[in-house]
Amino acid sequence: MIVRLLPVLGLLAIAPHASAQNAFVAYEDGQVRLVKEVRNGHPEIDVDGKLQRGYGGRFALMKTPFYLPGLVTLPKFIVKSHHLEMIQSGARLNYELRIEGRAIADVTLKHCFFVLELTSWRGSNVVFAELPDLEAGKEKDFELYFTLQIPLEEGKYRVHVFSDGAELLNSRMPAAYLATQRQKTDDYLSGRKTEFAAVPAHMVRAVYPAGLSANVLEGQVKVSCRINLRGQVVSAEVVECSHPAFSEPALAAVRQWEFDPAVKDRQLMESTEVVSLRIKPPEPKR
Repeated sequence: MIVRLLPVLGLLAIAPHASAQNAFVAYEDGQVRLVKEVRNGHPEIDVDGKLQRGYGGRFALMKTPFYLPGLVTLPKFIVKSHHLEMIQSGARLNYELRIEGRAIADVTLKHCFFVLELTSWRGSNVVFAELPDLEAGKEKDFELYFTLQIPLEEGKYRVHVFSDGAELLNSRMPAAYLATQRQKTDDYLSGRKTEFAAVPAHMVRAVYPAGLSANVLEGQVKVSCRINLRGQVVSAEVVECSHPAFSEPALAAVRQWEFDPAVKDRQLMESTEVVSLRIKPPEPKR
């Protein structure tokens, strides 16, 4: 599938740290609307259960109110960008962005689309394009071409793949998170489970207490945390700790964690989870 697109650059107003699942939404006529799919380079938004073309230029990533089983991976993904020309009247540079990829999903997915989140000195922006429907277990090739007005810098972009507005791939998903999500999909679709605990999606490391560095102790801490529907930690307390000095660093870190909320029958639920932390001493200076 080859798609060449006119300039598609929208402002990304809100971008949560959590890996998934996010929803891709547009601000249209003062309302927040779910983007269900992309057609011919334009977002199709949900307005009272019906799809209509969106024309707004402001978008956001927000937590979905539901769980969509499935996971998309990109075994092949190449991004290239080069300068095209300078427009003399406005002294503006244009860049062509070429994306070549191969996608594979563990379930059949329709209304798929691709979002590339770009970060520059101007702020965060997005480009997006329609992707082919994905059949479970079968690889699908795609090529996308965009014309941008900002350069693409290494490490300054993030890839997202959506189906019906729900995020099924985020390029910053850690390996452990991907394995958990894949198992969750398998369990749900096989009927083995319909209820799932919250999954850590963005974790902050605890800072080792300075006063213990000479002892070279490794901290072992278990923290009970209450997680709301947005995956945020609203309260936390230490339930087990190898040394009192590790309690506060562990709590300070966990309060910044973000989760995919617990799920029951595809609905997000508040939950209380116990997480374990290992707090290692800093590496000795050479």
